Order: sequence, then structure tokens, then C-alpha cells
Amino acid sequence: MNLPQIEYGPVDWERQWPEEDKPDEERNQFEIDRARIIHSAAFRRLQGKTQVFVSGSGDFFRTRLTHSLETAQIGKGLALRLGANPDLLETICLTHDLGHPPFGHTGEDALNRCMHDYGGFEGNAQNLRLISRLSTKFLERDGLNLTRATIDGILKYKKPYEPGLPKFYYQEDQPLVDWVCKFGSYNDKSFDCQLMDWADEIAYSVHDLEDGMKSGMITSARLLAARKFRKSVDEGHWNWMLKQVQFVENQSGERNRKAARKVLTSRLIHEFIGATNRSEIAVAEGTSARYRYRLEVDPLQRARCGVLKKVMFRLIVDDARVATLENKAERIVEGLFSVFSHLEERTGLLFPEDFRDVWEAADDAGKIRTACDYIAGMTDDYAERVYARLFIPQAGSIYSL
Repeated sequence: MNLPQIEYGPVDWERQWPEEDKPDEERNQFEIDRARIIHSAAFRRLQGKTQVFVSGSGDFFRTRLTHSLETAQIGKGLALRLGANPDLLETICLTHDLGHPPFGHTGEDALNRCMHDYGGFEGNAQNLRLISRLSTKFLERDGLNLTRATIDGILKYKKPYEPGLPKFYYQEDQPLVDWVCKFGSYNDKSFDCQLMDWADEIAYSVHDLEDGMKSGMITSARLLAARKFRKSVDEGHWNWMLKQVQFVENQSGERNRKAARKVLTSRLIHEFIGATNRSEIAVAEGTSARYRYRLEVDPLQRARCGVLKKVMFRLIVDDARVATLENKAERIVEGLFSVFSHLEERTGLLFPEDFRDVWEAADDAGKIRTACDYIAGMTDDYAERVYARLFIPQAGSIYSL
């Protein structure tokens, strides 16, 4: 496929705050954004955050960091196929999960419940907060000062928080959203965001299938035993799914099964990327070219990707072994919030120094949001250690954090 390249311009690589040009800077603006993400503390912490299997379950299983790297690789492939900027897509994909808290979606749901009366919590909304407020790079201002195109690429949900709304951005980020959408749309995703979203779906479904087969949770026997689930899936898609798993199982020896898992994931990714095209739509004058296109995905391949995701939820997320750990994760997040959201003066002493400064300067609502920010930034292991230090007798010392 040889599609014309999308024409990115000044409105796409504009930053909120002007920066002095560096002499002999050879990188384009999106490469600079990518470097800022990779060197951020939030990006490093992804190595200790759950993807599906809790961090520490084994050195094979994916974390939020490895998932983000794999999503970026797929996103770059989509960009090369569909005429988007590969540096921009890679940057967006590396950024898309920065805001997710410890313990995966379980931690996200628990923290959102805790913040129900205080503006909510949502991983994608936290992305904006991280790159614009919580990350540090400049002496004179907060945030990473990323380009409009990069921020718009991670802005999947363009509605402000309301209780009961599942996906949103925080009300206090309205000025940032207004700036981002100035040459775009408050209703539609940019083309780059659409590509990131599909890359995320591919990586999530295909690589979690690989992890599930490696763990022994996704097998043909367990699929055949899940009769109620089978009835909820189209028969053709079901047979296709079973065939993929049996392809791996039919290999003799773990070495060959390992190779077969890689053959399978490589083939699926290739097919899901190859199932894409773009269509052109009319946009208002002055709108960025990033809104001139819509991603088209072959319905059969989109449905197959969706079946992989359903299998992952049915055989892994709903498994008693995983559910037990999720119950533990909920208790940890809720327990941490119960302590750090207290508004009494001594609560500030429990925070590390950088968060303590913010907490002490904030009003009551700001103090609760600071508690949320602190918990959301924790890795799984760090959250467990802080919880143990606060709630378990004889756990921890002055040197343990």
C-alpha cells in the first residue's frame, strides 16, 4: 500500500509554551516528544505496573512497560502503512498508558470509586495530568510541554468528568483540552489517536493471548469447557480461535511450542495491521490534516481481535487465581486512599518530600487529588510496601521506603 503522506504543519507541532531553539538540533518535534516521554519517571515506573498478570508473577509476563513498547512497534507499522508520521505514532503509543495506576484495571476501578466525589479517576485522564502537571523538565513550569499532535493523540475521551461517566478527562484540564482541540474536534479522535487505539487493541489481545497460553490459563480444553461463553461467540470466530490455540498445543516439546507462540503472534499482528485502510472526509477550513482521515478496519479482522480479548477476560481475568489477587489489590488501593486522603495536618508527613510540598500548598480538594496522584504513580511493589508499612504490625522500618 502506497498512500500519500499526511501533511503535518505548525499547528501540529506547536507547544503550549514557546521554547528557545537549541543550536544544531537535528531531531524533529515528535522525536523530541518521544525523548521526553522515555526519560520521564512515569515511563520508568511502567516496568513495575501490572498489565494482566500481577507484576512479579514471573519474568516472562508483560508489564505496562513492555505492553507500551509493543504497542509503539505496532503503531509505527500502522503509520508506515497508512501515511501517518511514525515518530509521532511511536510517541503517542509510548505515552498512552502513563497514567494507569498499580494493579491494572482493578487498581483503576478502585481508585475511581475512591475519587467518586472528588472529580473521579481514569487512566487516560491521568495521562494528561502527568504530561502537563506532574512530570518535571523545566525550572519555570510544570509538565513536559509536548506538541499539540502528541497530546491530541492520547486524548481518546473528550468529555469532562461527571459521576457515572466511564471515560473522561478531569474538569481542571479543560484549558488544556481547549488548546489541544483548537484546530481539531471536541467530538472525534485524531487519525493518529485512532491508529494508537487500534495498535493498543492488537497488542492487548495478541500478546495477552501469548501470556495466557504460556501460563496455562488459555488452553483448548478450557475453551471447550467454557460452554456458556462459547454460546456467546459467533461459531466461525469460535472455531478460528480454537484453531489458533491448537496450533500451539499440537507442537511437540516446549521449545517448539514457544516458537509456535511467536509464529502465531507475528502472524496475527501482520494480519491485523494489513486489515487497515484510511478514508478521507471533509473537514472545516483551518482544521489540521490529522482530522481529514478515518481508520478503516476489515470487519472480520476487527471481530477476531475482539474474540481474542473476550477469551482473555473469560479465561484469565475471571479466573479464581487472578480474582483473588485482584481482591487483594482493591484492598491495598482503598486502604492507601483511606490514609492519604485524610485532611488532618499530620497526613502531610506521610508523603515523600516532593508530594508533601504540593499537599501542604493545596486546598482540601487539591490535597485529595494529590493523594490520588501519589497512589496512581506507585508501582505494584511500592504500593504493597507502603500498605504494609501503614497497616501491618512489625512491617517496615525507617530505611524500608
